[in-house]
Amino acid sequence: MADNAEIANDELFKKIQTIIAEKLEVDVAKVTPDATFRGDLSADSLDTYELVYQIETDMGVKIPDEVANEFESVKDAYNYIKSQQQ
Repeated sequence: MADNAEIANDELFKKIQTIIAEKLEVDVAKVTPDATFRGDLSADSLDTYELVYQIETDMGVKIPDEVANEFESVKDAYNYIKSQQQ
């Protein structure tokens, strides 16, 4: 597993970071690997549903609801998406 510094410099993370910042209307600097969707980024369940849909559309990856419901942090989403692209 990559550490946070490696993740933060990864192009995939930067794409995910941009999508999250735009969709949740937060400063991109707040979207760190350890940032939690509900706590740090103040996302409610509708926000997370819309966010997953946007990531699926923009990244060309399918995220099943049962997987998406397990995402606590940005790193969780990143790790799943990365695993689907290999």
